[in-house]
Amino acid sequence: MDGPVELSAGAREGQEPWIVEHPKFKEMMTLDVADSTQVYAAFLVYMDLLEVRNWNTLQILSSSELRSIYLCGKEKEDGVPQVIIPTPVTMSCSHERIQQFLKLSHTSEEDQGRACSVLLAVVESDSTIVYYKLTDGFVVPDPPDFVEDVDNKRWKKKKMRFLR
Repeated sequence: MDGPVELSAGAREGQEPWIVEHPKFKEMMTLDVADSTQVYAAFLVYMDLLEVRNWNTLQILSSSELRSIYLCGKEKEDGVPQVIIPTPVTMSCSHERIQQFLKLSHTSEEDQGRACSVLLAVVESDSTIVYYKLTDGFVVPDPPDFVEDVDNKRWKKKKMRFLR
């Protein structure tokens, strides 16, 4: 674990920034599995999903094996739980590490029938967050929303061929 957290956003002279005082940030720091940069990224992703994107539920979890904090939540109340991996832009990810992240989303027995996927949330130094959906293998895309394409017999044949 790194030393004191050094954040300049919102800090006044002689005072800690509001983020350091936030209860969820403190909770993430007590997990003691990641450095302060990764905790800061996880907090920004947590706030973005909960406050900006209005996700229904969001849990803060940790993996001592991966030395990482990750989130699990539902975009909608009746939605499927998704694993979100907050990552600072400076952190590199190997293929093996991505495979370990994918295993996090495939833990329960009810998940065995679903395609294994995670959301990788890459946090830039200016707090910009880009989300990438990573899957284990290829996933057939949803059909287009255009009515003329949905009625197209060729589209239906192609879709059926991919689903086999």
